Amino acid sequence: MFGYIFFFLTACFYIGLAMVTASKPNLSGENAMGHGLALFFLGAGFALMSLALVISISVGGGFNWISQDSGTRLLVGLLTWLVVALTTFCCAVFKWEWYNDTLYPEFLHWLAVRNGQLWLSLPWLIACALSLNTTWQSTASPYAFKLPFWFALCVGVVYSGGLLIGYLRESAKSAQTYAAEESAQRDQWHQQTLDEIARQQPTDPIINLLSHANRFRDDDVREAALEKIKAHPNWEAEILALLKDGRSYREVYDFLDGNRVEHPDQFAEPLNQSVLWLADNIKEEIKDSNNLQHWSFDMYGIDKVLRVIDDQFMNQGVDFYPSIVRLKQALDTTPPERFKGVRFSIAGEVDRWLKSHRK
Repeated sequence: MFGYIFFFLTACFYIGLAMVTASKPNLSGENAMGHGLALFFLGAGFALMSLALVISISVGGGFNWISQDSGTRLLVGLLTWLVVALTTFCCAVFKWEWYNDTLYPEFLHWLAVRNGQLWLSLPWLIACALSLNTTWQSTASPYAFKLPFWFALCVGVVYSGGLLIGYLRESAKSAQTYAAEESAQRDQWHQQTLDEIARQQPTDPIINLLSHANRFRDDDVREAALEKIKAHPNWEAEILALLKDGRSYREVYDFLDGNRVEHPDQFAEPLNQSVLWLADNIKEEIKDSNNLQHWSFDMYGIDKVLRVIDDQFMNQGVDFYPSIVRLKQALDTTPPERFKGVRFSIAGEVDRWLKSHRK
């Protein structure tokens, strides 16, 4: 009973697709949107009702002629439904909407303009109709439902394979285009950075150059920045003054991470003090923040200052351990109730440093 209902509904959507694709639509403005919505509605309806039809026939034993094994029958039935539904919908779309520069195989369009959505689905629907009733199967020639079914399956598989090839081609092209655009953007930013550095004069604030001298910058950018930094007559004193300033000490971390200073003894105590400022800032931000995430403090230079301490300042007569403990305590500050459970990822770096320097 249900099988006949699903067949009727499937046939209605099939006829609807035939009517919508019979003549070329006006693909401009609201007409294009209406045409697209109609195709989507009819295509989705055809797919869903035909799926229900296949399941109904399978449950009723109508596909027993496919194979004696129930699993094989179900697999073949669903595969045929999938490729037929996909081919029907795509043919309906490609009949009037096809781009000359597409990488999809041309035969997909060739079948579409020759109404593949009609003559491919029709044999399959005939096979399904004859399979609805086992009495009809016994009176009809086996070729009456077997040949249309296998024909639809074979053509659908070929068409679906073409769709897959086209999708892979388009995806590869998109990936290449994206990679080329990203590379061009990186090259542009790289050159802009070099130009920005080149414009710097010894009278300009040295803070503008510090981030470009970090160890993770490109070699040419870093070398250009270091050359400009050391063109300042008192470059080390200027950097030290920035380190002693509670507003700019974090920018100094960028420079110190990978660049040695000539007088590390003068930097050790200010660096230690900056860690305490950093701890206080983090503690206050945790208390007052309205958006805490695990990465909230990843860009605060904590990993940099830990490396700087180990690389240059461990033997300068300053004990950094208590300051790092304060930093750890700041990261463990109890957050607002809605952020309970947030664990800052950078806290792991601090824990490892404290563990490796435990006295």
